[in-house]
Amino acid sequence: MILLELKNVTKAFPRRARNKSLFVIKEYIKAVHQINFTIASGESIGLVGESGSGKSTLAKLITKLEPLTSGEICFRGQSIKDKSSQWLYKHIQLVFQDSSSSLFPKMTIKEILLEPLLNYYPNEKSTWEESYKKVLRLVNLDESYLSRYPHQLSGGQKQRVCIAKALVVRPELIIFDESISSLDLDSQQVIINMLENIKKQYKLTYLFISHDLVTTRKFCDRIMVMYDGKLVETIEGKNTNNIKHSYSRVLFKTLDIIRN
Repeated sequence: MILLELKNVTKAFPRRARNKSLFVIKEYIKAVHQINFTIASGESIGLVGESGSGKSTLAKLITKLEPLTSGEICFRGQSIKDKSSQWLYKHIQLVFQDSSSSLFPKMTIKEILLEPLLNYYPNEKSTWEESYKKVLRLVNLDESYLSRYPHQLSGGQKQRVCIAKALVVRPELIIFDESISSLDLDSQQVIINMLENIKKQYKLTYLFISHDLVTTRKFCDRIMVMYDGKLVETIEGKNTNNIKHSYSRVLFKTLDIIRN
């Protein structure tokens, strides 16, 4: 089943305005241009590309943190254009790179995990405690962390709390926007293994945005390559022998994934 579909998605930002005679000419930068793809339920899809290629902008468009310039985004066959953020965030969660800014410093971990339950499941109060304790176990943190504050956690632990906060909403799709890139290699591997187990257990769908091609190649069913705001290639599975676009070849040759 197709879970997410993007149709000719474009996002243009005004760069500057300049006067020419009596007219003001606005110039626009197309951060994302004519993007088309689908993600099926249960897939793990990688999205790679250099900084400024439009990856994070695309994540913000899917979650309505940025408005579309043109095109359409559908979730479960329904356009998200007229859907409320409340509806959207129950189905799609976004985990950012900077875990510190994602966690309110004056709230305990328990309060952080309770907040989305209060917002999205206000009539299920009797299940709240079970829900936040369950997601905490899923990210391999025990209940002693509930009374702690974000500053008392390591970087890897804070990112696990961010993942738990996304999971507690019971989404179908989670978008990870460079969510583990700031962690050391050991912490990255622990979280990747954890995410794979959670995905299998709860039949989740992932969109994994990353600069780390090695991890992305191991973790994802397909890899989409963005360059200059465009989706230039989709690589199926772990087969990197038939890469066509020159930019994709440069990316993968850097890591000796393609053999000369």
